[in-house]
Amino acid sequence: MFPSIFTDQPVGFLVVGLGMGHNRAREITQTPGCRLIGVCDIRQDRAKRSGEEFGVPYTTDLRPWLDNKEVEVVWVVTPTGAHAEVALQALEAGKHVLVTKPMEATLAACDAMIRKAEEKGLLLGVDFARRFDADTLELKSAVAKGFFGRLLSAEASAKILRTMDYYRENGGWRGTRRWDGGGVLSNQNVHTLDELAFCIGIPARVRCAIWTQNHDIEAEDLGSAIWEYDNGMVVMLYATTCYPQPTWYARVEIHGSEGAYSSARGGFLEKRQTLWYRDGAWSTEPPEKIEAPWLNPGDNFAAAVRMGVPLLCPGRDGRRSQAILDAMYRSAYGDGGWVKVEPELP
Repeated sequence: MFPSIFTDQPVGFLVVGLGMGHNRAREITQTPGCRLIGVCDIRQDRAKRSGEEFGVPYTTDLRPWLDNKEVEVVWVVTPTGAHAEVALQALEAGKHVLVTKPMEATLAACDAMIRKAEEKGLLLGVDFARRFDADTLELKSAVAKGFFGRLLSAEASAKILRTMDYYRENGGWRGTRRWDGGGVLSNQNVHTLDELAFCIGIPARVRCAIWTQNHDIEAEDLGSAIWEYDNGMVVMLYATTCYPQPTWYARVEIHGSEGAYSSARGGFLEKRQTLWYRDGAWSTEPPEKIEAPWLNPGDNFAAAVRMGVPLLCPGRDGRRSQAILDAMYRSAYGDGGWVKVEPELP
């Protein structure tokens, strides 16, 4: 693990949005080199809960924090469609910004944040936490070092239960295209989407289909997609929030001409099971054991602020994953045909 040699000068964080942001605030208090300066949420009860639990000032208004010199980083954990609104204010005020996943509800909003950060010379990162898992880093290394031979195909699924109470909570923003960016593909399966993009790269084109089976929401609670790469690799995705068990049952399988990989967690499994196949045998040992260099996204971001180390998911990389999701939705809401992925900022 990378040593935090700046613990005597911890980086000051403000967390905005205290649903999942409550957990992010806790992470900051537990991470050497990070200091929680305050918390903010439009809901007074949430702001008060987090502020009192972590012993920091709390507000329902962002503006007072923008003039606070102790705040160096604003961690945005609001509904997806409000990320840019908060981030652009923070960047304009000279604050670095870390936004939760997905980056935003539209590519235009992602692009606005990237341009503002680069104009101001500030850091912009996206909180894709799976990039900090040793298992993900081991997979990425195996792909890069040719463990699989020529990559041929992958399949990934996420089976989750979400109730209507979940979708109705906090004003009912979840499951809407404007504020959630979509449904299960945007909110839940984006973790898997980014993990695959991080490990095997960005597809050239995608096609997608969506359904709303069991929830009274605008967007999808079931989605499937096919990714195609110029080298012939094919990826198949499946995600639902209609699973009957209250779990997060996720599975990723990859194979190439020489090797294979299978990893699953949740559901009927008591713990994650990961297997590697090569030279006629399966093994629980990865081709290369890797220790995650960062405790969490905040740890990485603080080191980037103090020491200039690279972000594991900078804004332009978050935009690439968003471009895959955007192309999937354009296919699904169009005729279901192939749509080109355009990952780079125009």
